[in-house]
Amino acid sequence: MRELKSHLASHQSLAPALRTVTATGTAIDRVGFESLTFAIHVGDWTDGQHVVHFEHSDDNSDFDGVLEDDLVGASAGIAGATQVFGLTVGDDGNSPNGPTYENENALIGYIGDRQYVRPKVTISGTATGAFIGVDVILGHASKRPTE
Repeated sequence: MRELKSHLASHQSLAPALRTVTATGTAIDRVGFESLTFAIHVGDWTDGQHVVHFEHSDDNSDFDGVLEDDLVGASAGIAGATQVFGLTVGDDGNSPNGPTYENENALIGYIGDRQYVRPKVTISGTATGAFIGVDVILGHASKRPTE
């Protein structure tokens, strides 16, 4: 059996919490790592639309939305590689299986070339909200072990 921990670093960018207003996660610096995955944790959803986006920057100052073309596993959300990705949590009333992504985790890989990344959850139409958090997992470290 091989271990993976020495090759990864995990950072909590957006702490799991009951979300009722838009929230932006802490920016994560990718220096020293060649790969990155966003781990989105969704708990109970009650109401509103919650869209998880990702932003990236060269200087940790001016952030742009990450396009679907820079993500792996981003088939949900806004279609088209030239569109900003958005993972929608919630229910439009037409879903036969209940709220989308309720009580689930989703992994989205980032293949963009910017140094800094962060998640952002845009929320509308909520009174009670949904539990959402995002971790950033960095891999393929240039120096190991990572701690």
